[in-house]
Amino acid sequence: MRMLLVSLLASWALLLSPGCVIAQELVMPAVPITVEAHVHDPEAHPVEGATVHMSLPRYRLGDKSQESIAKTDKGGVATVSGIAQQDYILSAEKPSYYRTQGPHRGINDEKSFQQYAVGVQKIDLELRPVRDPIVGIFLDVDRRLLPKTDGSPLGFDLKIGDWVAPYGKGKTSDFIFTVGGHFKSLNDFDQSLTLSFSNQGDGIMPFRHPKQLGSALKWPYEAPFSGYESQRVWRRTFDGKKRTSNLDNSGEMNYLFRVRTELDEKGDVRRAMY
Repeated sequence: MRMLLVSLLASWALLLSPGCVIAQELVMPAVPITVEAHVHDPEAHPVEGATVHMSLPRYRLGDKSQESIAKTDKGGVATVSGIAQQDYILSAEKPSYYRTQGPHRGINDEKSFQQYAVGVQKIDLELRPVRDPIVGIFLDVDRRLLPKTDGSPLGFDLKIGDWVAPYGKGKTSDFIFTVGGHFKSLNDFDQSLTLSFSNQGDGIMPFRHPKQLGSALKWPYEAPFSGYESQRVWRRTFDGKKRTSNLDNSGEMNYLFRVRTELDEKGDVRRAMY
């Protein structure tokens, strides 16, 4: 309760700050927006009967956020309009499709005003159909500290959602983490995190999901059979002068994992978890 109270007090302090955007004065005045949404599937076929939402957040104290809703016609087109303060967001949904969200459009200066608020804005939204859904396992695992960082391997059980004994209740090392390097200060560090696996055929496969494709389904429909890396290392360094890092901060990087792989006598995958 104390942490919640501190968080609320900090939020109110931000709201009342003279230089905060969330205040009585807006960077740009509220403007009328009209959007023509073109909703289609991955093969570019129009999707009729999809519900298009235009969210219109409000940033003046006491104002209530608004929303404009319309259905697409046979051509997959729907028109929504409203008054925007600072920004607006478009999304679309339809039963048997994964919900998708369009790019955030901020109106914070004259350039963005001309780009996102003048005339009828045409936005493409891709709805990916639901295909052959299978039963999966979902676990919400809280962020937690590494039990040790001395360079020795740490196993993590994905089904149980915990470190492998003696550091947790896990039994199978689906992921094996190894922390290396040193951290002397913010101006002197060389840190690495290595991810490896227990079985032949296990691995990790990086792939990109463009930000402009805001589908709730960010993965391919089927996991590939090949192309998995048996080990991956993330590293960052700083010696006071030069900073290096192979971490991807684009927001587009995603990963597929294959664990508990069982191979047949030919080396082909007989069974695995993805």
